[in-house]
Amino acid sequence: MSRLILVFLLSMILIDAKAQNWAFADYEHFTWEAFYRYEPAYQVLDPSDIDYPLLHAAVFYVSNEYRAKQGLPTFRYSYKIEKLAADHAHDMVKHDFYGHQSKIRNKRNLRDRFQIVGLNPPLIAENISATAGIDYEYGKRIYPPTSPGEYIYQGKKPESVPYHSYISYAKEIVQLWIDSPGHRANLLNPRLNQMATGCAIYPEKSFYNMPYFINVQCFSNK
Repeated sequence: MSRLILVFLLSMILIDAKAQNWAFADYEHFTWEAFYRYEPAYQVLDPSDIDYPLLHAAVFYVSNEYRAKQGLPTFRYSYKIEKLAADHAHDMVKHDFYGHQSKIRNKRNLRDRFQIVGLNPPLIAENISATAGIDYEYGKRIYPPTSPGEYIYQGKKPESVPYHSYISYAKEIVQLWIDSPGHRANLLNPRLNQMATGCAIYPEKSFYNMPYFINVQCFSNK
């Protein structure tokens, strides 16, 4: 009997964990305000175990918060746009480049990447960034890591570089785009009404292999 109870409890734990995973259908039921009440968005963003759909959703809703507070209609989510954005992020990591132009011939331009997923809207745009995946304060010096994944600020009182939550990392990315005139213009373009984001992690070789994300945000007007 005790083994049966244990199996049942383990099954319930697995079901509950699965229920916490972000699904594409969830976009139909959430606003940016509701997403801020979504508890899993505040869990630690562990670079070794990333819930990419949840991360993409966090960037989507933080972007919509900014857009709404500027008096504009919020973006609609597009699964196809998320796919092309995530593919471009992963291509940049895999093929070691950074930019709006891809090294891959049939994906060279943003228009090419839209067409690959079956989209060809009149107006498209793209934001990209490369950002530390932990809550690193840029410009501060750190010690060379003695253990993989452990980063410590230099100083009289050494402190570990903390992890982000999914929502805090999304806020950092979106703020970087807001602070850049060209990226901000895409976020606030009233003619753009669909958007999604894709991210991919990589070790920054020039900085003790600190985990960084390449983030790609794509927009369209259809």
